[in-house]
Amino acid sequence: MENPVQEAPGLIHTLTQSTPSKQKAAINHYFIPIASFTHPFCATGSWSLDLPFTLPFIGFLTLNSRWATLKIYQWYKIMSPNIDLEVRSVTFNEENLKLYVDIHQHFRAWIIPFYDAGVYLTTVLQLAEGDESGPDSAITTTINSQRQRQLNTKLPSEKPYSYAAVADPDSDTSTTTSNGIPKKLYYITSQDDLYQTSEWIKFLLPWGVGYTLVVAWMFFATVQSIVGSFVLFPLTWGRERSLGGGGGYENECLIQHEDRTARIRKRSAASVTRITGAHI
Repeated sequence: MENPVQEAPGLIHTLTQSTPSKQKAAINHYFIPIASFTHPFCATGSWSLDLPFTLPFIGFLTLNSRWATLKIYQWYKIMSPNIDLEVRSVTFNEENLKLYVDIHQHFRAWIIPFYDAGVYLTTVLQLAEGDESGPDSAITTTINSQRQRQLNTKLPSEKPYSYAAVADPDSDTSTTTSNGIPKKLYYITSQDDLYQTSEWIKFLLPWGVGYTLVVAWMFFATVQSIVGSFVLFPLTWGRERSLGGGGGYENECLIQHEDRTARIRKRSAASVTRITGAHI
């Protein structure tokens, strides 16, 4: 993806509402081979496997988590051939390379009469930078990012969508900008579909039954929390006294905020210096 915010809606619609061939083309173009997929009811992990034997009419075959993700989407379409889906909003956290897609969909399983699960979810796409050679170019970036996260450190850091553009990503053959600078392309390294409990329960207990039970439990837990806060108020009072009125915590938050603001200003000043130098 060159512009994740603009291209994400078209990609989502292609994966959920297009033909199997277009699904495959989109996943192979936008997902790296070891991309992971996580859903409340299934997950692929991140892996790659070379089979030690050949298959009839196929030959040598490499299986990976991207292939497993494709099969999940194909099964998704088999279970619900006609899906109504709306991309409500797209937000890109460029610093952390995370794309947040707010979605509303109606999943209808043809095998169950009158089944219609209208659910809200947020899809989180973790991206990695690559080049025009394809998703494989982002694998090294992904592995380095995983290692950096394990060490608790950070790496340095519009056109309407169409099914045709997503299914035929090679239609735009230009790989550089007008100034000859290579395009910055983003590829998907993981997809996490996040549902509230009141939403994913609709898949298991449709017709409003599961939703009603979960919402009733939520209200019960809220009342329980209110009552508990009054009954055990002495514990809250005692902790407030032991922290000296909470000043220590507030001071710590203030220091963190000032430190974060200073880092942002420093990065901004460095960016301005680079841009100014490029124009001299």
